[in-house]
Amino acid sequence: MPHLGPHALGESQTLKLLAHLRWLSIERLGGTPTSKIVDAEGRRLYASVYFVEIAFPMSAPANAFRENDRVVFQGDLATYGRNILDGHYAVFRAGDPRAAEWGVPDPTSQGRFLEAGIPWFRISNIFIAQEAGPDRLKIAQPANMDFSKIRSLRDVPEGYELNRAARDAGRFFDPPAGSLPAAPARITLEKGVDPDRDVNAAGLVYYANFPAFFDSAERRALDSLGVPRAFADRRGTLRRRIGYFGNIRSDDAFRLTAECAISPEPVLAGTPPEVYGRMWFSVRAERASDGALLAITSAERLSRLHEKDDVDRWRECARKLA
Repeated sequence: MPHLGPHALGESQTLKLLAHLRWLSIERLGGTPTSKIVDAEGRRLYASVYFVEIAFPMSAPANAFRENDRVVFQGDLATYGRNILDGHYAVFRAGDPRAAEWGVPDPTSQGRFLEAGIPWFRISNIFIAQEAGPDRLKIAQPANMDFSKIRSLRDVPEGYELNRAARDAGRFFDPPAGSLPAAPARITLEKGVDPDRDVNAAGLVYYANFPAFFDSAERRALDSLGVPRAFADRRGTLRRRIGYFGNIRSDDAFRLTAECAISPEPVLAGTPPEVYGRMWFSVRAERASDGALLAITSAERLSRLHEKDDVDRWRECARKLA
């Protein structure tokens, strides 16, 4: 139950669990409690997340995970240099023998996992120090952490280049072909930080809470298209990329610019197949105080069309956008 949203495996909920697993791996392999990691000047370092990728197969979308389902998260950890960490987490149904046989995806086997119906998450971290609060962060290297037990990467993880490209383009990927409206709808809103809910022990808005802000912007964008609220309520993630570029003080606000489009024809997803409406979003998050870029995300999400007239309502909504 703690990992679920209203109608699917929750993004924020699952990312919190995976961050916990990542922190345990850093401590176990690095030989230092995460709260004690410092740089050569003795400044506390934090393994901040700079890139997230979430991928579910059509045969097992996030919406297919329900209460009392049992799953196994299997992950790994690798390092590039002494300040970048990277790793995948595969999501297996409990009892699936492939959990032991297949292990964890890498950039070359991601597609194989999805084709086999196995979702995965990818999380990339970089060590940072706070120079003067959460809005002034500096990249640094741990001085008291052992990297010898962590698998070393020859090349910088792809998230670094994907973030750069998304920053230039304004999004990670475009809407599926044929989505409506042809020019995605765009809205802007501001949403304040809740210091009692959004901020973690390091004084940063927690990376796993960013999707909650994205959700607010997505919902407002769907409303601007006239998409019924029931469809917005049921959305679960098919795929998402998030690039993190900064953080924010708890007395500041997010300025969120969201784009949205929908696929006019429903799709089949899940095992056995059920009917879903497919949505695309891209959100740019900035600090309201100075316009500094905080994050960019692009996502495809599915909404289950399970009521008797849902398919007709979905097609009618798309027809009005043509």
